Amino acid sequence: MPFVKIEKECKCFQESDLKAIEEFETIDEALEKANEKCNFMNENFCTKHHFRSVYEDGNMIIKVEMNG
Repeated sequence: MPFVKIEKECKCFQESDLKAIEEFETIDEALEKANEKCNFMNENFCTKHHFRSVYEDGNMIIKVEMNG
């Protein structure tokens, strides 16, 4: 089963109610959830980091990058 996993938990993520790993029935469901999480985090977290989802080995990984 495909999963969505955050690559590295920043402080904002640790203080949120979001789960670091979630499992799904299909890759399409995982892709949709990963994109939703990235949008939420990019819009609501402190903007120190930028989040993007990538497909790796049949799963969705949320990459964490420094802004600017």
